[in-house]
Amino acid sequence: GHPAPLSLAEGESLDLSEDEPPARRRKRAPVENTPEEWRRHRLAIKEAFPQGWSPPRKLSREAMDGLRAMHIYDKRTFSTPVLAEKFKISPEAVRRILRSKWEPSREQRARFAERERR
Repeated sequence: GHPAPLSLAEGESLDLSEDEPPARRRKRAPVENTPEEWRRHRLAIKEAFPQGWSPPRKLSREAMDGLRAMHIYDKRTFSTPVLAEKFKISPEAVRRILRSKWEPSREQRARFAERERR
């Protein structure tokens, strides 16, 4: 099969220079959430919000879009706590807005805008 490994004791010089970049490490595959972890998360959320999620102050669609744009522009300057303070909402609300991927259709946007005008 395989050739015998080289021995360092035989006097051959071994080049240890770092001319080549180090090999890239692979990222670990994401660990799947188990049913037990899901159950614990549900219980923690129910404990944190017994009546369900109902923020005391709600933002308009335009304000949410602005919040997302600010965060995308500079994540360090416009971090979650900073945005929560600027928009006077909880950090949890900011986290949920930033995480959300839902976009209303054109008709829904028009309906929302009409509702806000009233």
